[in-house]
Amino acid sequence: MSSRVLDKPSDLFFAIGDAILAADLGVDVGNYDDFSGVVGDATVLIEIERDGHGRRASDGRAAHDLTISLHGVVARWRAHSPLEAVNLASLLKDLATDNRWGLPGAQCDIPRNVEAVPSMFSTGESGYNAWAATFTQTIYIGQPLLDDPVISPAWRSWEIVVGTGSGLPEDFKEVFDV
Repeated sequence: MSSRVLDKPSDLFFAIGDAILAADLGVDVGNYDDFSGVVGDATVLIEIERDGHGRRASDGRAAHDLTISLHGVVARWRAHSPLEAVNLASLLKDLATDNRWGLPGAQCDIPRNVEAVPSMFSTGESGYNAWAATFTQTIYIGQPLLDDPVISPAWRSWEIVVGTGSGLPEDFKEVFDV
């Protein structure tokens, strides 16, 4: 069981970065947004491209379908750097497959639609080539609904009381199952 907990989407970013470093691929790891365009040898840039609405977890947690790209950027001075970029993206693709990045299974599904594609960093002015491993991963953030005192438990239901139809709280009454 993981000791890490997901409270926000950026927690997945840091978990992925830690997992890449732990895999000892011989690369630096950075944030796509902070990339200066300079590559020493090889760098993996983590990018959260999209945060879509997902289907709630069975415990009621809010779901986020995150599209992630791991850009494998290789210095052009290396022999066969375009092929090394493909190889690095392939390693990242294999690392992402079935990986929850040390996060609890109740809060992190395994990645899906994992593929390696040419990166938008494919030819850099500072001398690099790049490919990316890209995938979608669903994470579940927040407390389970049954533990959240602000949200009504899932087994409660409401019915509309004949009234004004204004949608105000007095137009509804709680229904309890017996």
